[in-house]
Amino acid sequence: MLKVPICIFDAKTGVLCPKCESRLKKGELSKIDVECSVKLMKLSNKNQDIDNLNLIGSQKVDDDYVIILKDSNIGHINSNDKILSSVEKEFNGKVWFIEANSSIRRFIENLFFPIRILKTNMVWLPDGHQVTQVTINSKDYEKSFSMIEKIKKIVQVLRNVELVVEIPKQ
Repeated sequence: MLKVPICIFDAKTGVLCPKCESRLKKGELSKIDVECSVKLMKLSNKNQDIDNLNLIGSQKVDDDYVIILKDSNIGHINSNDKILSSVEKEFNGKVWFIEANSSIRRFIENLFFPIRILKTNMVWLPDGHQVTQVTINSKDYEKSFSMIEKIKKIVQVLRNVELVVEIPKQ
């Protein structure tokens, strides 16, 4: 059964109980968490793969939704175009799936899917902030430029890491 940060009844009805309403006011939940819980619950009735998810939280970066899941169902979801299209249709926009508590490398790999990352380097600058350098195939870069810009922004917002994407010299 789909697990969400709000009560199952609240997710099914779209109306928060006093306990979840209190958690929302305290900042333990966000409006985006509630919105995503309701939308995923609606989709879970139609799709068994979504019904098996465990939603930890969610964020919205510009018009894109970032869904944070507990386990590693992400590979299965990302590789199933039917699931992705139904989720993006329900959310009326681009939806990114990532694993909670994943390493920065795994986090970036989830966002770049299906683009294969050739190399990842973490660079600490003298001022103390980290820059992550990712190398991808030049063909992937050319056809995915706008997606790569969104990924950079998501990495900055969610992990506070500057991402630099490079292509190998031929």
